[in-house]
Amino acid sequence: MEIQITDTAVGELTLTLDRDGGSMRVEGDAIPTVVVRRSAEAVARPHIPIGTRGPEHLTMTLDGTEVPLRPAPGRVTRHSYRAEADHAGSTYTLIPTSDVSSGFFRGEYGLGEFTTFADGEVRAGWVASPSPEEAAIGYALAACFGSGAEHPLLALLDNIGF
Repeated sequence: MEIQITDTAVGELTLTLDRDGGSMRVEGDAIPTVVVRRSAEAVARPHIPIGTRGPEHLTMTLDGTEVPLRPAPGRVTRHSYRAEADHAGSTYTLIPTSDVSSGFFRGEYGLGEFTTFADGEVRAGWVASPSPEEAAIGYALAACFGSGAEHPLLALLDNIGF
């Protein structure tokens, strides 16, 4: 699946997701290319765009240089659905802030918010001007793991049939 995006900060982007092959590619004229790959040993889960949240089964590169990637397991709390990547001495975190959106941070500094859609589209709303690397990492995290997470209380009520 290939999605074309026009971003207000970095222009035209292409997100290419190969669910079966286990890869996500983010590229554009104004950003470095990010590739996330799922190992062949990973069990692909249909509700996760890249197929797994297991860090031992994922690799991320930014223009060919490995970027440590740490998605949390995604259990009960919204915080458990965060995903982190380290680049150039900073930690970038995508963490759900509502049912549908996730904030994107460099350390404690908020850079923007991402929203993903069922058709694979990803939208960013920037509150600060991201560097090309920051934008590429943010789009990769959102495209691989989605955005938002249901409030834990609502999820619990849904699971018990209310």
